[in-house]
Amino acid sequence: MKRRMSVAAMVLLFILFSCFYARAEDEMQREIKFGKEVSEEIEQHWERVSDPVKIAHLSMICEKIKPHMIRTLPFEIRIIQEKSLNAFSLPGGIIYMTTGILDFLHSDAEIGAIIAHEMIHADRKHVMLQMAQSQRISIFALALILVSGGKAAPAFLTSMAQIAITNAYSKDLEKEADVEGLYALQKAGYPPAAALTVMEGLAEEQLRHPYVDPGIFMDHPYVKERVAYLSKIIRENNWPIERKKVLHMLVVDVVTDERSTTLLVDGVKVWSGPDESDVRKLFLSIKEKLDKDYQMELAPYEIEVIDFFNNKKGIRVGPTLLVSEPLPEGVDPLIFLRTGLVERLHQAKASHPMADYLH
Repeated sequence: MKRRMSVAAMVLLFILFSCFYARAEDEMQREIKFGKEVSEEIEQHWERVSDPVKIAHLSMICEKIKPHMIRTLPFEIRIIQEKSLNAFSLPGGIIYMTTGILDFLHSDAEIGAIIAHEMIHADRKHVMLQMAQSQRISIFALALILVSGGKAAPAFLTSMAQIAITNAYSKDLEKEADVEGLYALQKAGYPPAAALTVMEGLAEEQLRHPYVDPGIFMDHPYVKERVAYLSKIIRENNWPIERKKVLHMLVVDVVTDERSTTLLVDGVKVWSGPDESDVRKLFLSIKEKLDKDYQMELAPYEIEVIDFFNNKKGIRVGPTLLVSEPLPEGVDPLIFLRTGLVERLHQAKASHPMADYLH
C-alpha cells in the first residue's frame, strides 16, 4: 500500500514539475518575442553596426559569462552606431552596446563587466519587473496585455523600450545587476576590479560632460555608493583589486640594444644599464617583481629607498624588496629607479583619477 502511494506521489510530482517547466518555457518564449518586437522599434531609430569580427569578439565574452546566469536565454550582442556611452538589454536576452561605449572601454574585462551587468538585467526580468511596477500591475497581467495585441500593447512596448534604453530601473534592481554581475564576472575568470574601473571611468566622463544625454547614468544609484558596495564585496571575498591589469597601465618592459638595457614603464624609461648578461638578468628579475607588486593602489611612500646596516641601499615596492646594492657596474643609481617608478605611478593615477586608491 505504502509503495503504491509513493509511486503515485512520484507520478504527481513529475506531472507538476512538467507543467511548471512547460509554463516556464512558454513564459520565456513570450519574453523572447517581446524582446524581438522591442528591438524592431529600436532599430528604426539607430543604425545597427554589421561588423562580424567585433560581434564575434563580444559574443565570445558573453559566452564565458553565460553559464553563470540562472536561465538559459538566447543572449545576443548587437552594436548600434551611437557616440553616447550606453548599453542596455531587452527581455529575452538581446543586449545592445553603442559604438561610444565600446570605444570608451579599455579591455575585455571592462567589456565583460558591462555585458555581465546587462545579462543580469535580462536574466532577472528587470525590464518586465520595472514596467509592471511603473504600471502597478503584475508581470502576468503585463504579459497578457502584450500577448493580446490590443490597443494598449504598442504603448507598452514603447515604454518597455524607453526603460531599457534609459536604464530607468529602480535602485534595488540596479544594485542587483551590479552585485550579481560582479559575481558572474569573477566566475567567468575576469578581474573583478573591472566593475570598479568601469564605474570610475563613467563618473569621470559624467564630470567632463555633465550636459550630455545621461544614457547609462539615468536614475542609477550614485556612483560612489555603487563603487562602495562593490569594493566591499571584493574585499570580503579576498579578491585582488588590481586596476592596472584592467586598464593596461604600469606595464613593465625590458628592452636591449647593442649598448644598453633599459627598464620601461608604459613605454617610458625608468632605469638603465649596459647591455651585459648580469644586467639583463637583474632587470628581468625586477620586471617580474614589478608585475606582481607595482600596483596603482600603492601610495608613493610605499616605493622607498631603504638603508641596510652595512651602508648598502635597496628599494622596496610595497612588501617586496625589489633590488639592493651592490649593483652591476654601469647601472643607474637606485634613486633614479625610485624617482621613475613614482613618476609613472603618479601618471597612471592621473589617467584614472576617480578611483579611491587609499581604500
